Amino acid sequence: DELSPGIRKIRLAIVSKGKGKSGGARVITYTICASESEGRVYLVDVYDKSDFSTVSVSILKKIISEQGIL
Repeated sequence: DELSPGIRKIRLAIVSKGKGKSGGARVITYTICASESEGRVYLVDVYDKSDFSTVSVSILKKIISEQGIL
């Protein structure tokens, strides 16, 4: 799911929890495309949905900015 331009949320199942993607982990990435053939993908955060049901886009942008990526 694209949350904001360049910020994506990927849902992953956690097999040991016995739940599918909806109850599993979330991986947040930030992609910068310099051109059609060049770009970078940054790992922003990984969290268990049972710890946080959602993380706002403003918080994700703050994390990206603090890392000097945005």
